Amino acid sequence: MGKDRLSLTSLSDRLARKPVVDEAPTPSAILADSRTAATRRVQIIVRMSASERKALRQIALDQDTTAQALAEEAIRDVLNRHGYKPS
Repeated sequence: MGKDRLSLTSLSDRLARKPVVDEAPTPSAILADSRTAATRRVQIIVRMSASERKALRQIALDQDTTAQALAEEAIRDVLNRHGYKPS
């Protein structure tokens, strides 16, 4: 093995040291941290039919915005409807 490459044992040792989280934070706890909500963005994947995608893109064009902006707005609406309001 070359000098610059780490062994698999070294890799497994490093992975074993990662802390294990017992439970995931609740959505309201995540939204409560304004620094996380304001500065950290994550990507999600949404599946839809071709006709739905076409309609979404047409709405975005009609409103002079992007499909991304419409999707973010829809997600915020769902969160608000279920009581998860950013602080």
